[in-house]
Amino acid sequence: MPESPSRNASGTRRPLERVMRIHEMVSRNSYPNASQMAREMEVNRKTIQRDINFMRDELEMPLVYDERKHGYYYSRPVQDFPFLKTTADDLVGLILARNALDPMKGSAMEATLRSSFQRLQATMSEQVTIPWSEIDQAFSVKSTGMAERDVFVFERLAKAVLESRELHFSYQKLRDDEPMQRHLQPYHLAEIDGGWYVIGHDLNRGARRTFAVQRMKSVVLTDMRFARSRDFRLEDHFAGSFGVWSGAEQGKEDYQIRIRFRGFAARIVAERRWHPSQEVHGVEEDGSVIDLSMRLSALEDIARWVLGFGSQAEVLEPQALLEKVADELRKAASQYEKTE
Repeated sequence: MPESPSRNASGTRRPLERVMRIHEMVSRNSYPNASQMAREMEVNRKTIQRDINFMRDELEMPLVYDERKHGYYYSRPVQDFPFLKTTADDLVGLILARNALDPMKGSAMEATLRSSFQRLQATMSEQVTIPWSEIDQAFSVKSTGMAERDVFVFERLAKAVLESRELHFSYQKLRDDEPMQRHLQPYHLAEIDGGWYVIGHDLNRGARRTFAVQRMKSVVLTDMRFARSRDFRLEDHFAGSFGVWSGAEQGKEDYQIRIRFRGFAARIVAERRWHPSQEVHGVEEDGSVIDLSMRLSALEDIARWVLGFGSQAEVLEPQALLEKVADELRKAASQYEKTE
């Protein structure tokens, strides 16, 4: 029986596309069988069976058929697809290449390059986050590039995340006078608002923590392997945060935020989606005054954001945020007061 036509010019789905689709279906733990997969991919059952045999025999993927559930499953976790595994060198090369693309901005090549970067990053999306979708972020150079030391440190961090290896390093928090030694199982490497951060399980604190890469010193990559937490999801980790700070790390409860904006700030705030939980309520019919509400688990980032709007932003709640912003404004004003 001939295979049904598919979406590509050759008349059948490409082998790589089929193999990736099988992997996706099996990874969902839905126990698909060869007949179901053949129907969905519009090929015959023998083709799917050949793909399964290839995955099991050549790629050594732990595909097993469950007689009771009449479908395939993985007998052990599969985090990396064998021939699409990203190395630390790949990641460092990708970042360096990205920073060299400024001359391409605005050219006909921009969309093509952006698409290529998105495909490459998709192979490591569970472990690395890079906001390729923002053109100004993806095709701009904020400095002359990574220094030699930065590349060296970044390569170690990338290896640790991609290979699930523990790290030792010295880290100085913004409010600390002295650095402290930390021991981390790194889960994810993310670029957020132009800065790089490592998220993982801090073995010193026995909890999940976020570290700014630029403040990590004396980074030592160990040979100690770990199993990445299966319940870690980046969107959950930052669900209650407005930026990098996540109060959930310290076990704090959520804050109900309400801020009133006036003038041009009202228009700017109303035009964008700043947080998944946000709600915008008009105070004046012409939109010159609005209230922005959201639920956050930390106040540090939102406080800095509010201060950036100056007199056109007024914190209404919670009291803790109001006091934090007011205190900072008083300190800033005192620096400009004339002395007698």
